[in-house]
Amino acid sequence: MGEQTPLMVNITDIHEFRRQIDASIQIVNFMIATHPEKGARELSLVRTKLQEAKMWAGKILEEIGSELPAEYRDKA
Repeated sequence: MGEQTPLMVNITDIHEFRRQIDASIQIVNFMIATHPEKGARELSLVRTKLQEAKMWAGKILEEIGSELPAEYRDKA
């Protein structure tokens, strides 16, 4: 097998990607708030998966050395 090249990850791009994911979460929240007759459970799952995606993107930032802003850090 050939040599693998590491993925180049830009901190600014990851932050923007997380903002886009957050915007999608807000859209799903609006859709859930309208109380759809069908698909509410599935929309809830979509929201959960988007929240997970945002969390994992945050883990990427953590791994490449971008610290979480002080106002969002755990107090304990």
